[in-house]
Amino acid sequence: MQIESPTDEGRRAAASDGPAPLMHHAIGASIYRGIPEFSDLMLACRHHLTLTFVVGSVLAGTLAMVAWSWIRPSYHAEALVRVREKQNVVFTPQTSRSEDLAFFRSQAALVRSHQVLSAAFDDDEVQQLTHVVPAGNRVEWLDGLLRVETQSGSEVISITVHHETPLVAQAFCNAITRAYLDEITHRMMSDRKLRETQLEQAVVAADLQLDKLWEDLNSVARSVGSDSSESLTIRDEMQFQSYRDYAQQLQAAQLRGNQLQSQLDELQASHEGQPAVSEEVVEKLLRQNHEVSTARKQLMGLELQCQQMEKIAVSADSPQMRRLTDQRDRFAEELEQLIQRTRAEISETLQIQTQSEHQQLFAKLKQQIELNRSEKEFLRERLTELNSVVVRAAPKTAVPLDMSRHAVERQSRLADGLWKTLQEFRIEGRSQSRVALQSLATLPTQANHSRQLRAAAASGAGGWMLIMFVVGYLEWRDCRVRSPRDLVSRSRLPVFGTNSYAATQSKFGFGLRQKQTSGGVREAAARIFLRNQDSADCVTLMVTSCVANESRHLISQELAVVLGGFHRRVLLIDCDTDRGQLSRALGASRSDGIRQLPIGNQAPAVETIAALLVATNVDEVDFMPIGTPNADHAWIDPKTLRQVIDALRSRYDAIIVNGPSWMGATEGTLLAEEVDSSVFAVFVDDSRWNQLVLCEESARQAGIPLSGSIFHSGTGKSGLRLQPDRSKNDRAASPAADDTESETALRLEIDALQDELRRVQADGQPQGGPKESDTMTAKTEDVNHS
Repeated sequence: MQIESPTDEGRRAAASDGPAPLMHHAIGASIYRGIPEFSDLMLACRHHLTLTFVVGSVLAGTLAMVAWSWIRPSYHAEALVRVREKQNVVFTPQTSRSEDLAFFRSQAALVRSHQVLSAAFDDDEVQQLTHVVPAGNRVEWLDGLLRVETQSGSEVISITVHHETPLVAQAFCNAITRAYLDEITHRMMSDRKLRETQLEQAVVAADLQLDKLWEDLNSVARSVGSDSSESLTIRDEMQFQSYRDYAQQLQAAQLRGNQLQSQLDELQASHEGQPAVSEEVVEKLLRQNHEVSTARKQLMGLELQCQQMEKIAVSADSPQMRRLTDQRDRFAEELEQLIQRTRAEISETLQIQTQSEHQQLFAKLKQQIELNRSEKEFLRERLTELNSVVVRAAPKTAVPLDMSRHAVERQSRLADGLWKTLQEFRIEGRSQSRVALQSLATLPTQANHSRQLRAAAASGAGGWMLIMFVVGYLEWRDCRVRSPRDLVSRSRLPVFGTNSYAATQSKFGFGLRQKQTSGGVREAAARIFLRNQDSADCVTLMVTSCVANESRHLISQELAVVLGGFHRRVLLIDCDTDRGQLSRALGASRSDGIRQLPIGNQAPAVETIAALLVATNVDEVDFMPIGTPNADHAWIDPKTLRQVIDALRSRYDAIIVNGPSWMGATEGTLLAEEVDSSVFAVFVDDSRWNQLVLCEESARQAGIPLSGSIFHSGTGKSGLRLQPDRSKNDRAASPAADDTESETALRLEIDALQDELRRVQADGQPQGGPKESDTMTAKTEDVNHS
């Protein structure tokens, strides 16, 4: 009986397309998987938690200790400097909050400046430690050792230097602190001296100007006289007032004239630059025209009629359609002519209106400019008349005297203010400085291990990440089967046992699994054997795996036990030439088996084959061991397996062959051709899905029928045991005990004798041949008679 497997269609496709593309596709799908994501590698570590934890802990601890011992501890020397945010002043106004904060923060930058760090190397303590300063840019080296921290609330700047030697850290910290204090003091003193010098120069200049003004005042007083102040009259005052009023009016008229002239220039420039008529305005007026809008509506109506006629599938050559088309074209031409004519009229009208408006505006601006020019001429004439009167009356008035007195008073106030500012600045200069030393650095006694701790933590974390990456990558590249999803997503054949395995797992993805998973075996038995229970032929199946170290004999035993539980007579044959695990598991590794059958075209006798069968504790299951290897050959001839199956097919409902591995033994393909179909045994955490893909593709190219793969946990016991005593008792029992079995045995013996007779006749043996043929014929007749 030949079982139709899902691979038949794949084999037909492979035969038509060629085996090379399919094999290349299988190799590419199983080997070249691309680059994994980091999350995939982290998730892959969950299958090796103990290994990851142990190796990661060892490597992380080793790296942490190496980093701790490689990095030397440092000593921190700290000096404190007080920088007051607010300046302690009495006379000058207080600075703002932002200015105070800016000054305080700038001090940290000043400590790290090139001037301060360079001056620190000239300190006496540092001069004795020149051997610790590396060659090259020493300022950058010292800046790397320096740390400056500011705390605005406490008005304290912390200057810290770290080094492996405490004496060096203290010396450089004190040197930087002293250099900073010298620098800030020098800068503040320089600024103060410069300010004081500038104030002194301003005071001297103000005094000189005041003396000059006093001389001018005395000369004016002598020229005017002591009684000239009483000679001013109301008329002089009115003349002065009129002069001032006319001067203000003339200034306003000049400003207004400049504005009018600029407006005129702008108007001329805009009139020359912009086009005569705006297209947007023309289009807007064109859309508002009644004739154009009416013509457009008529044309749209004709367009709508044409579209409706086309929708109802009217031919374009029909008279009605042609008439509508001609009418639409005629209306379109008339509309275009109307639009052009109307556009020209609208443009001409707009151009005339625009020119008229510009001419009116030009005329208005020119008129205003002429009036402004006349007004300015009038005001200039009046100012000229009043100016002559003022000039004549000036020597006789006290105006120059008052003006000189006002200038003296103003310059006197300026000189007094400058003298006051200079005296206050000198008083403030004697106050306490904003920057003061609080404490120099002392010799540090305790080492700081923060760098070692950070390096150890970083090294440990790096070690953990490295181990997780390596373990995850190895697991990812190992292609181990961890769940049925790994097979279902990649295999083209049915996978038995996916649902039962999922039911045994923990709901939350962790926890203990069941020790035995036989759901895949039961599903395979139901779909391969029991679904064909109405058939009278025997079903033969070979259980194989990808590599030799997989426990495929467990699946073979469970299949036999499951079928025996359904009262099916089962023959279990061990053909595992890799290791013979099934015979060793049942304790028949030294018993005679299929290897002891003769090799050749002559089929062995049924009694010879039956003598190798061993009974088991399951009544319906018999077992044929693999046998001990001979010196001349250790493999199993496929013809021998075929002869055994042909001889015992009628006695059993199912024959299960525990075959060799597909990739480990060369005769796996040959033995698979002698059975109806084959299944691959796949074990959790042991099998590799990339090997399964390659084996399935290899079987597809070889034309081997496959029924799928059985997913198994790789643990558990089937409960199958051998009972040789029961088999001997069965052979010693009376043939009359079971008429059906006796008839079957006789029929098998008759068939074997007839086959042997035909083979002897075909060989044509000489002399003794006829006698043996007669003897064989007589035996056959005796058997038939019995």
